[in-house]
This record gives sequence, structure tokens and C-alpha cells, in this order.
Amino acid sequence: MLIFTPRLTPRISYTFRVIFERILNTPVAFTTNIDDFNAATEAKIAYAPQKIETLIWIEASPLLFEENIVKQNIIPEKWKEFTLFFPAKNGAFPVDVVAIVFFLISRYEEYYEDNILDQHGRFQCKNSVAYQLGWHRKLMTHRLAVALAKEIKANYPQFEYKTPHFEEFSTHDVDIAYQYRGKPWWRLWSAVAKALLQCRFKHALNYVKTTLGKNVIDPFDNFEPENTQHQPVYFILTAPFGKYDKNIDIRSSAFKDLINKLKEYSEIGIHPSYQSSEKTYLIKKEKKRLEEIAQLKITKSRQHFLRFRFPDTFQALIEVGITDDYSLGWHDEAGFRASIAVPYPFFDLVKNEETSLILHPLALMDCVFSKEKEPLVLYELKEEALKMGGDLFLLTHNSY
Repeated sequence: MLIFTPRLTPRISYTFRVIFERILNTPVAFTTNIDDFNAATEAKIAYAPQKIETLIWIEASPLLFEENIVKQNIIPEKWKEFTLFFPAKNGAFPVDVVAIVFFLISRYEEYYEDNILDQHGRFQCKNSVAYQLGWHRKLMTHRLAVALAKEIKANYPQFEYKTPHFEEFSTHDVDIAYQYRGKPWWRLWSAVAKALLQCRFKHALNYVKTTLGKNVIDPFDNFEPENTQHQPVYFILTAPFGKYDKNIDIRSSAFKDLINKLKEYSEIGIHPSYQSSEKTYLIKKEKKRLEEIAQLKITKSRQHFLRFRFPDTFQALIEVGITDDYSLGWHDEAGFRASIAVPYPFFDLVKNEETSLILHPLALMDCVFSKEKEPLVLYELKEEALKMGGDLFLLTHNSY
């Protein structure tokens, strides 16, 4: 697959490679030489602001030729049964499908300085373009990639592509490993006092029994091997106790025994603390603690509270050796935050460059919906992922 563009920018290279290599599973090459492009007999596309005389020309908007971050003017434009944006007056599509993909997968809108965040400093689903246009639970990036592939196939029958297989992955955040075990004495007796004040006498008794070494059924002890095709991933919080970081004492035998148990049947990643999105130096400290206890090199990560900032958090993850991040999901909704369901590289808009960090998009986190509604939402997401192909990542907590 050959792409002509008058100027090959990092944004153009990145977006076309995600479309073709990550979603359509076919190689792509680039040229800025119009004579070489015209002479080529293979399947080819021209992506340029001005018309190019060829079978497939996509009228390019300015976005992928820019280097800075500018708040985009979202002008609605109908495409099939959806409302999209970045309208095009001419070319193969009524919209610039490539610019839309870049806007979505780079999370461009989350870089705006005037975004209204929630009380934890998080971008909210309801403020996203996808939500406002009504397709935040749809894999729009995949839909546009397939539409482009079909257009190519219609003009170049020799062109071949293959959409992703559907895969389902189980991931878990360990915010609080146990309700009764592994707490230092001051947290233990504080919990007993609180339980007594609330007249939860059985609860208080369970704390006391635990200190005496008696077996107590712990409601948070939900760690068992899973009958799944892929190894589950457990993201472990190692931050000191605080308002939003409440795991058990990582120096306790209960914590160490749990890590050794999880190592036998799962992958282990770091769950950087609540404060790490602002104080990114904490990520290195917390990762080192987990590596020392687990005796493993930790390369996977997911932010606690799904709390992160573009691009600071991801830059910090790269610096400490994280290769794969699983934070890209909604804390307040379900759906595909980047409208994509395959692992793909993080693009740093501030540096205007593709990075080595691979993002694994999250579709659904437990505790967002009621127990009654959650299966219906999960069914909707799974149907979409089965239809378009890709990975369905689900997040559950052992303590929920």
C-alpha cells in the first residue's frame, strides 16, 4: 500500500501505520515524489490538501500537517448512519477520515487547556466529541479503516487486508488486597473501633480473629486462577497509605504471599498511586518496590483511579521502563476512549512524535454501572468488538 503526501509529517506516518498495520494488518509505504507515485502500479492513495489526479484522493485538512496543538473546530458532517467531523468538499469521502482517526487515537481533545475536569482531575466521557456525537461505544477508528480498505479494494482488486481477531482479556486492579489481613496495628485497631461505633460487631470480631491468627473468610480474597485463553494481568498498588491509596502493608507477609501466588498464574503490573499523575517521580519509586518484592521486571502499568495527564504521565512511564499501559478507558462510562480496540503506540502531541509506549484500550470497568445494568453494557461492547474485531479489555477489582 503506497501513500503519497506532499509532506510526510510524524502525524501522517503514525496515523496511516496505525490504520494499515494495526487494524488492517497490511504493510504501508510513503512517498513525497509525485512522479514515483504516478509510476507505481500497486494500490495507492493520495493524501493532500489539493486535488491529486489519481483513483483515490483524500482531501486533507490541516491537522496532520501541523506541529502545535490548536483547539479544533468540530463541524458535524453526516457519514452513513453516523455524524462525524472534519468535512471535505471533495475527494473519496465527505470527511477527512485520516484526520478523524488521528484526533481520536492521539486523544487530541484531552490536551486542551480549558477542559473541565472532574473532582479528581480527570477528563470526562460526556465532554468527548465521540459522546456528544453519539458513538462513544462504537469502534469508529475501525469503521473508518474498513471503509478506506473497501474503497481501495474497489479500485485495486489486488489489495488484501485482514481485520483483527476478537480477543477478550481479563485485568484486575488490586487497590486493597484484603479487608482483614496485612494491615499495620494502627490501621487494624482503627478499623475495629470504627466497626464498633457502627455496631458492626461481627466485622470487628473478624479483625480481632485475624490478629490472633484464626482463619476468617475475607470478602476481598478473590484471587484464583481463571479459565481464560490469556493470562490475566493484576495491577498492584504499592503506595503508602493515604486518602486514596489504601492497600495493605506491602511489607507484610500477607502481601508478599499474595504476590508469589499471583506470579504462578498471572502477569503482574504496577498500579501507580493517586498522586502519581501530578508527582510523576512517584511512579519510579512504586515500581521499584513492586519489583523488589516480586523479583520481576515490571513493564505493564495502569493508573489508580484511571487518573492520568497527557502527556506527562505517559512520558514518566516511558522513562521508568514501562512498555505497555492499560489506563486508556473511561472512569465514568463504558466504551472505547480512543474509538479503537487494538494495542497501538502512544503519540506525544507536545513533542509531536510517536513513542515506544503501547496503549491497550480499556472498554469497561466494574463499579461504573449497577449490577443489573452492567451485563447489558458488556453485551453491547462485546457485540461491537466481535463485529469490528479487536481486543476487549475488562477491568475488575478483587475488593468489589
